[in-house]
Amino acid sequence: MSTSGLIRGSGLAALLGGALWVVVFAIYALRASGPGAEPPYRSFEGLGIPGRLPLLLIALGFMGLDWPTWRGEGYGRLGRGLGRVGFGLALLGVFVIVGSGASGTVGIIGVVVLMVASLLVGAAALLTSVLPRWGAIVLIVGSLTFFLFDTETARAWCAVPYGVAWIALGYLQWAGRGVELQGPTRAR
Repeated sequence: MSTSGLIRGSGLAALLGGALWVVVFAIYALRASGPGAEPPYRSFEGLGIPGRLPLLLIALGFMGLDWPTWRGEGYGRLGRGLGRVGFGLALLGVFVIVGSGASGTVGIIGVVVLMVASLLVGAAALLTSVLPRWGAIVLIVGSLTFFLFDTETARAWCAVPYGVAWIALGYLQWAGRGVELQGPTRAR
């Protein structure tokens, strides 16, 4: 399979992962909240596997964004260092979340690691124009918005923009408007 085929495939995975992320967190946010609510109030009960699948698909999206750096291309020196740390942390975060079942302190740590990683990758892409500027900004905004997430208030909707960001990034990769066509222009 060619490099562009790998990137397009990872883009499709990211697009699907982002869409599933939006659906899972919309279902979660629509659940009743509070002490008088019937279970499963604001829990991931029944969303275990559907909640993990988007993470695995998004991990494939990260790999597509990272592929050119494995070949020694893209991002420039500064962006490559920032991106490499971000990509490594993203995979670690996904592994921790999926392995822990996204619950408890370990799951929360995994989510924080994933969001920090997403911010680093977004910053690297923004500094180097590896993605169109708006694509990098969408990832940064989606990641920052997730930090406002709260399980028991309307802020449960703050998880949705992260999925929307991956829909956009997946589309950019799938349509060939990401790393291969854009190429680095700054931060060498």
